[in-house]
Amino acid sequence: FRSVKTFGRSLGFKFFNQKIREIWKPQGHLEIIDLGRDFFITRFSDHSDFSRVLTGGPWFINSFFLTIRLWEPNFNPEEAKTSSAAVWVRLPHLPIEYYDLQILMKIGNQIGKLLKVDAKTASTERGRFARICVQMDISKPVAQFISLGSFNQPVQYEGITFCFGCGLVGHTIDQCVNTMKQQSSDEDLAKNIPSEYPLQNQDRKSVV
Repeated sequence: FRSVKTFGRSLGFKFFNQKIREIWKPQGHLEIIDLGRDFFITRFSDHSDFSRVLTGGPWFINSFFLTIRLWEPNFNPEEAKTSSAAVWVRLPHLPIEYYDLQILMKIGNQIGKLLKVDAKTASTERGRFARICVQMDISKPVAQFISLGSFNQPVQYEGITFCFGCGLVGHTIDQCVNTMKQQSSDEDLAKNIPSEYPLQNQDRKSVV
């Protein structure tokens, strides 16, 4: 079982049911249940379908990001957060000594909850970047760097757009209301700060 919802968009059951089967292409039986409040439960008869959907994303319906979470006991759509999603993460130029499952698990758990390590990463076939899948809360600012010993490791997210200003998912920095407000506030503050030592006319001439 897992619960699914589109991030930032409401979809009807008929449309969702059609599109989700088109993009997931399940080999076995797929049951979809409408829980209300735009939440859907998906139940797979084939475990390979389950695993592929959970870690094969990110998934989109008409450019809208699908948030996917494992089923939790006592799930209540009226109270549930809609921000938990499985996301593939890249760690560019990660030193080769960190290509260890236990270490990668600790790294993944700094970002969210580790779900899977990419096969080529696990076998150390790829050295340009490590690739892991994590369950994370995308309503909070995403980590752009994580601390690994004495250095900061850059973090890249596949398939999601986030703001380098506020760190939130769903917009870029040039669209960021929070960043624009902060810049406006800083400019207003700078205008209102008086000069500590105002220059007289002759002083200005001598300085120029």
